[in-house]
Amino acid sequence: MSDYCQSYLNQHAEQGGLLCPCGREHRLRTGKILLGEGVLEQLPDLVEEHYGCAATIWQLSDQNTEEAAGQRCKRLLSRFCFAGTVLPANPRPRTTAEVIDRLSGEAGAGFPDLILAVGSGTISDIAKMVSRALDVPNWCVPTAPSVDAYSSGTSALKLPYRHKTEPARPTEVIIADLGVLEKAPQLLFLSGVGDLLAKYLSYLDWRLSALITGEYICEQTARLCLESARQALGAVASLSGDRPAAVRSLTDAILLSGLAMQALASSRPASSAEHTIAHFWELAHTVGNPALELHGLLVGMSSRILLLVYRAFFEDSRLWDFNPEDRLRRLEGEASWQQALAPEVQPFHQQIREEMESGQTGSAMYRSHLENARNHRGSITDLAAGLLAELEKAVTVLGELSFPFSLSDYQLDPRQALVPVRYIRFLRNRYSSFNLIHEIGADETVFGLLEQRTGVFS
Repeated sequence: MSDYCQSYLNQHAEQGGLLCPCGREHRLRTGKILLGEGVLEQLPDLVEEHYGCAATIWQLSDQNTEEAAGQRCKRLLSRFCFAGTVLPANPRPRTTAEVIDRLSGEAGAGFPDLILAVGSGTISDIAKMVSRALDVPNWCVPTAPSVDAYSSGTSALKLPYRHKTEPARPTEVIIADLGVLEKAPQLLFLSGVGDLLAKYLSYLDWRLSALITGEYICEQTARLCLESARQALGAVASLSGDRPAAVRSLTDAILLSGLAMQALASSRPASSAEHTIAHFWELAHTVGNPALELHGLLVGMSSRILLLVYRAFFEDSRLWDFNPEDRLRRLEGEASWQQALAPEVQPFHQQIREEMESGQTGSAMYRSHLENARNHRGSITDLAAGLLAELEKAVTVLGELSFPFSLSDYQLDPRQALVPVRYIRFLRNRYSSFNLIHEIGADETVFGLLEQRTGVFS
């Protein structure tokens, strides 16, 4: 069977366009993905095919990924003009404006024809931003199936007060050699798997928003992301028996996820409230164990927390028996968001202000949401029941693989860890189950239950 990522790529025309059944045209700048054993050996011939025998290449790696594949890439590309930078492994590289500016200067000094990223998510994100700054194409050699950044059209910048997704120049060629990826540390493998848990929640929240707010949804892309995650998690369940198959399926799923985000110019197919929590933990420096401060691990941990929250909401029929007129009066009489912030989220005041200013409020909007919630109640709760049951099974499987699902693993104080849950609808202007929880007045019941069950995650 063809890989999901390759099938999706093949749907796009030679120039990257796809007239989708959703009624919109999607575009990809990524033109080639090689996923398989030994595909890295094709790198030099591909470079010559695209840029000629006199091509100039600038390679970015770090000390870990240099050993994993960077040195091999240099040997393979020895016949070309070559330069590069190897970042230190500790402290871990971060995608900041300062780092991007410095590396753009280093890379630009040699007037490269191609930027080659050899590494995991951060290396990929930095290289895509350097590529954009210099207006030079970039290719990628992933060294771990840990993130979906390789094929996305954005980079995740770290600002003092927020995680910001910035447009980047998408990677045009991705060479995912299974021989390299299979040697990645187990934590990086689990990071990629943890990020897949988000696909159940992102699919649920996107469909929910389409029903409640009328938000556009590309059903084909949404289902493809969910199905690839299902297949990968199924393969992971037999990890001990067939690790190569599990690594291939996981890599396929994360590459498909990135392509979907690139095609839709949005992370909607791949992330929702669980990512908001994970980013909050990172920026608030609440994780005390640096070894586990990996994006996908934090997303997996937050997904487990949200499994409890979403079940408390969607499975309690009493919460859905609200009075629309009463709720409308209460929503209209609410205090401003500035008055609702606890001291723990004050450092995120600027982020919240930016998100709230980009959103919409008002009686007409709330009335429409409440009416749609009542009209679509059955469809929403049925959808949630199936997805959350699948998510719970996936969490059980990962627990058997020693996925760190305990807050103590991360040295996360339970009270600090749960702070962002109450503020998800402020921290990101993206409609999710948390917006509906608030609009129908279920906040205190749902959050109260979560706080009572904090010990479950200890």
